[in-house]
Amino acid sequence: MELQTKDGQLKLGGAFKLVATGYFLGAGVIFVPLFALVALISLAAAVPPIVNGRLVEGGGGILMAVLPLIMLPVIFAMQAVLIGGLAVLGLWLYQKRRPIRVVEG
Repeated sequence: MELQTKDGQLKLGGAFKLVATGYFLGAGVIFVPLFALVALISLAAAVPPIVNGRLVEGGGGILMAVLPLIMLPVIFAMQAVLIGGLAVLGLWLYQKRRPIRVVEG
């Protein structure tokens, strides 16, 4: 991944990729094991899962127990785009007032 410049100014596409990828990987490392543990415990429990106050039995119960793991990548991708977009919007607004220079050091 590269941060590119144009006329001494930071190009925001590279900053977006940096922030979004960093969030996606960082949140994934933290929350994937947690959601896997919750799904494993709910699958191993002798009591059928309760969804909206009702007992869910059969194959649908297993699907509801594993649903957090299925939705996890989708949720992380949406949050990464949202947070990355907000960070880049802030950088773009800042860049309108003062230049963001990238220097080798």
